[in-house]
Formats: sequence, structure tokens, C-alpha cells
Amino acid sequence: MSAAREWPQAHLDAVTRLRVLAAALPDCHLEETLIPASFDAVWGIAGDLEAGVPRFEGNVRSIEILRSEGTRIELEARGALGKRIRYEAQLQPGWCLMRSRFTDIGMAATPVDAHTTRFAHFEGVTAIGRFTRPLLRRSIRADLERLAALAAAEER
Repeated sequence: MSAAREWPQAHLDAVTRLRVLAAALPDCHLEETLIPASFDAVWGIAGDLEAGVPRFEGNVRSIEILRSEGTRIELEARGALGKRIRYEAQLQPGWCLMRSRFTDIGMAATPVDAHTTRFAHFEGVTAIGRFTRPLLRRSIRADLERLAALAAAEER
């Protein structure tokens, strides 16, 4: 028998992990961008679900955290039209997944250097699936533009 070898290792950053997850979810659309701002500035907004997310997410009027245990969160989001949706979420630095009965949402951030952050965001509506992709594409791109502008302003 030959000498034991170590198993190969694969270390994925948060954005790559989110990309892999989005590929496994058939009803979602993912957008990724480079934001010319530090990880702390970007995630300071995106990771602040109650105060930050409604500032850049066009379909969210407000978020209320109902329960939090470590990285697990239960929250209620109120949409732009007033509809309330409950989510189970996982939140940690650079990583957020939210799932409701009909919706999957993910955000991830990875620092590229001290002044640039790679950010990815996906959304999916399981009830009507791929038919929402063109709408999600436009919506997510607009959200990423708003997030980039907010993070850049915070850096100044």
C-alpha cells in the first residue's frame, strides 16, 4: 500500500460560494459586481438588515428582526407595496441567505483589496420561477448601483 496522501482542499470565498449556491437554485438570478469601496463600507450597509438593506434594495420598505440566535435570524420584510414576508435567514460577515415560503435571497461580499469589494446578490421566486428572471435582472442591477453609490459616499 502506498503512503497516505492528503485530500485536496478547496477554499471558496463568500462570493464564489454564493455563485455555486445560485447555480443550484433553478429559479434565481444572480448579479455580481466590483464596488470601489472597502469591504467594511459595503458590508456595513448590506449586512445591516434593518437599516442598510432598505436603503439600497428597491423592493424593500423595511425589515424587522423578530428573533436572533447566533447567525440564525427570523425577520419580517415589508415590500415596496406593503406586503409582509417572513424569512429565515443566516447572517455572518460577508454572507447572508434569506428564505421565505416562495423566495430565496442571497448576498455575499469579498474584499479584493483595501478599496475594492466583490459583491454578489441573487433573488429567486420559486412560485413562478424563470419567468421572473428579466425583472430580477433589472431590479438587482439597480440595487447594486444604489449599494455602490452608498458605499462610495460612506468612504468619503
